Amino acid sequence: MRNTSFILLFIPIICLSQNNNLKLIEGTVYNDDSYSIEGVHVLNITSNYNTITDSEGNFKIYADLNDEIIFSAIQFKRKKIIMNDDLLNSISIKVFLEEFVNELDEVIVNSSGLSGNLSTDLINSNVIDKLNFDDFGIPGFKGIRMEKIPTNAQLVSELLLAPLAGGINIDRMYKWFSGYYKNLKKVREYSNDYDLIDQIINFYGKDFFTDEFSLDIDSIHNFVTSTYLNYPVEENFKNGNYSLVIEFFKKNFEGFNN
Repeated sequence: MRNTSFILLFIPIICLSQNNNLKLIEGTVYNDDSYSIEGVHVLNITSNYNTITDSEGNFKIYADLNDEIIFSAIQFKRKKIIMNDDLLNSISIKVFLEEFVNELDEVIVNSSGLSGNLSTDLINSNVIDKLNFDDFGIPGFKGIRMEKIPTNAQLVSELLLAPLAGGINIDRMYKWFSGYYKNLKKVREYSNDYDLIDQIINFYGKDFFTDEFSLDIDSIHNFVTSTYLNYPVEENFKNGNYSLVIEFFKKNFEGFNN
């Protein structure tokens, strides 16, 4: 059984070795006022990688030389960059998006019975029952919307400008000073880590861990988590270095049961 697992793993290692030239690119997306933007879709249309900016506008995505990266978000003009040597070798890149400005040259009032709300008028016209972002050709979030975590810079700005703005948002300031936002951010980071650990287990298969390391089913998740915390598993797994990840498993196993 152990030899069979090795043969099955050998196939994706060969197929994905061509992606070893990919580099993990880090950056931040801002608007024209230099505020970071959360929820921007970052799409590598050359290598088919994609991600979304976090609460502070930061993103990480794998790219290679001459890859085309698209930045897309509602209320902002879509932007495309091509990875050259300077961008590829930068420690961090900054991307600025221009906001949409909708201007109407003329408003015509008629008796068509339309409200002017596109989604409402389409539904009332019986042309379509349900609408989503894909119907309009734009990316959008379809899951359960999570609470937005403001950056420290945004909160400091709100606090300093409170006299001019007519007061402060007590709830946001309380969450800031109490450490609520900091803890929420950590919870989301841990959640992302556990999602990746589940992906790693599913990729190699539970039979691999039971046959190779004689682990029982209930111990597999703890074992992979331990390896994830002690070795650079995340970077190498995402970069397709699957055989190297197996070596990390073997090294971690030596002290796992001690």
